[in-house]
Amino acid sequence: MTTSEAATGPAPALDYLPAEQWPTLNALDGHGFGDYDLPDCEALTGQSFQAHFDGGSTLSISLDGAHTVRLREESAQRALREVVAAAAVKEVDDGLYLLHAALGEPADEALVVVLDVSSGAVTVVRSTLLDDAAPGSPRVHEDVRTGALAGSSARHERTSELVGARVQYVYGPDNAYEHLYLTEAAYTWHCLAGAERGLADTDRGRVWKLREEVYLFTWQEKVVPCDGIVAINFRRGRSTGRIWGLDTETGETNAIAMGARETVLSRTVHDPSTWV
Repeated sequence: MTTSEAATGPAPALDYLPAEQWPTLNALDGHGFGDYDLPDCEALTGQSFQAHFDGGSTLSISLDGAHTVRLREESAQRALREVVAAAAVKEVDDGLYLLHAALGEPADEALVVVLDVSSGAVTVVRSTLLDDAAPGSPRVHEDVRTGALAGSSARHERTSELVGARVQYVYGPDNAYEHLYLTEAAYTWHCLAGAERGLADTDRGRVWKLREEVYLFTWQEKVVPCDGIVAINFRRGRSTGRIWGLDTETGETNAIAMGARETVLSRTVHDPSTWV
């Protein structure tokens, strides 16, 4: 598909497409989600960090080099765990990094770490597949923990600052979406170009503020069994992160790195005084 066909060619004449006809997760892979992604970052190579969370749990993070991370988790709720995994590290803003890795063999969970070495704030999102999800509910569970490096009290906080924003994300010449952030917990997406062109849905979506005009956005889809986690830097007009979940054809998990050029199309502000 050429750029012009993807962006402006006639869309398929469809009513709402039945869920069983949607592209699988693997069908999305290779469709240009990484064309405009940020480059891999080596700034943390050789460094180690320890994040502290409520309840006394800790996560030690060591970047060993060659895109490898060593993780050591300690808590009263679960046994000591050490994992070595392939990882991607992106610099979202000066001194602010996003790391993502799939864990296990086969990869039965995925971890995203947002690390601000300037403020010391750390956020960890652990994604796992649910075997007993109700029909119409997300198949990937997200456990989000906010913490800090030793000596810091900084925390990333949930925010509603994106509510009302309509944002275009262009992942590559033939791959684009728009998001409409409806509430603090829901958003609508619409594929403008790419494997899901013409499809749209409303899913669970949550936002944490990382810095001024920089956010962490996580979503959990109902039709394709996956979740997405991206850091969005509105000052630089860029996003980076990944999609992770289950490919229903192969029965295996897959992680798709993604990054976009981002443009705010509009912002809607509701005025209750006009409702009377």
